[in-house]
Amino acid sequence: MGSADRPRGVIRLRGEEGTAPVLTRAAPQARIRGRGTLHANLNWLPAAGADVNLCAFAQFHDGRTTVVQALGGDFGSLTEWPHVALDHDDRTGESSDGETLRVNLAHRDLFARLLFFVYIYEGSADFRRLGAAVNVTAPAGPGCRIVLDDSPAGATGATIATAVPDGDALTVRREVNWYTPTGDLNVHELIDRQYGFGLDWTRATKPPLDRRP
Repeated sequence: MGSADRPRGVIRLRGEEGTAPVLTRAAPQARIRGRGTLHANLNWLPAAGADVNLCAFAQFHDGRTTVVQALGGDFGSLTEWPHVALDHDDRTGESSDGETLRVNLAHRDLFARLLFFVYIYEGSADFRRLGAAVNVTAPAGPGCRIVLDDSPAGATGATIATAVPDGDALTVRREVNWYTPTGDLNVHELIDRQYGFGLDWTRATKPPLDRRP
């Protein structure tokens, strides 16, 4: 599995803004129903000059675990395992569509849990100047919204939400834990240690971004 040498982060996962309930520390859960596709969309301010990555850990009842992310080309698949897919890698935030993770809920029963997270690959020093909100679009109903407004200084990664199958739905729970890389561990490894996905990590980088006009 790949892991970035230098995370730095921000977020925005967008859905039906204005209609989705906001998940808070006091009311952290929502139920996502339907057998279609769950969408999680990431946008950030182009003026920040940051390369921000939207990612997901996926753990399955058969014991398999993976990460879906742009780093290392692990974009996943909707129609084949792991039934989670990232559409593309927006290196600058200038794409009007941002980045979108999609989860095929027709295969919901295969999942033990999902964890959405974000980190800055390069650019902005931390989350504070990149205020963001997460909106999850559901196949049925309004989905949910998570506001990321309490980043500490130096935090370059954040978990957003877990999603766990629950009968005929997914239970989405707000997480919003913040991470700052240490000398030995980057954001991916810190999150993995806390949530126990148990992946083996190697260092990886992206090709340099051509910023010529």
